[in-house]
Amino acid sequence: MAEFLVIGALALDRPVWLSAPIQRGGRVIGRTLGGRLEPRLGGGAANAGVALRKAGHRVAVASAVAADAGGDDVLARAREAGLDVDLVVRRAGESRMTLLLIDPDGERVVMGLDAASPLPAPPPLPTPDQRSDLTPEGVYVRTPYPGAAAWAARSAGPVVLHWPAPGYDGPADVVVCSADDLGPDILAAPFEAAQAALGPRLSWVVVTYGADGARAHDGRNELFVAPPPARALDSTGAGDVFPAGLLDALRAGAAMEAALAHASAWGAATVELASSAPVDAPAGLYRPYPTGD
Repeated sequence: MAEFLVIGALALDRPVWLSAPIQRGGRVIGRTLGGRLEPRLGGGAANAGVALRKAGHRVAVASAVAADAGGDDVLARAREAGLDVDLVVRRAGESRMTLLLIDPDGERVVMGLDAASPLPAPPPLPTPDQRSDLTPEGVYVRTPYPGAAAWAARSAGPVVLHWPAPGYDGPADVVVCSADDLGPDILAAPFEAAQAALGPRLSWVVVTYGADGARAHDGRNELFVAPPPARALDSTGAGDVFPAGLLDALRAGAAMEAALAHASAWGAATVELASSAPVDAPAGLYRPYPTGD
């Protein structure tokens, strides 16, 4: 069992399963959770952190949630899922409502309601000196909150960073990014672009293409892995569970090719679940990478 830190959002997602994909001028039927648009635990930190917890690891999350009833609810759900939330800070303002419109093939549209104005800036995360008992064996930075760089520097193992990461000035060993978030100039040379932004410590850039697999680049070589077959019900959490699986494997000493395959297996397992954070995943679904293999 390892100890990980995941830095990113904790949220309450409200899924709506659609009878057909949305089309301009069309009509669809939506099925909600509990028949009352009930929320479920989500956000990048929860999605990745719960998968690592299901694999048997200890997981702390660092995040910022509103100081309101919605923030209280998401923290209670995160604790119930086994996450250490002592590094979560409370921000001003109200919790936002997020709808997930999920079509029959599992793809979704994320709709943030009344989100035209930016959220209030979060306070800095607690510093490593304030949690001297926590030295994570790996860190996943999903959202670069103020103070994230200090925790990445504290890591005793690999640092995986979701990129682009505006304002982040800390270390990164591996960058994970979606091809949908990159322009053609960066896609043409992703390692060079990321290393120019993040520095020479960076060793790999992993670009994900959803159901079309993932490619890893180190400036000299390119590796490709296709995901295992999966019957997609809900793709919401897969983009965060993939880097969680990558972190799990790299911490255990896996080479990148094996780590890619491991991460892809975790991601494919996730799309078969009707969840954001995989709180109801069956035992054994997220198998830890064997240490030393």
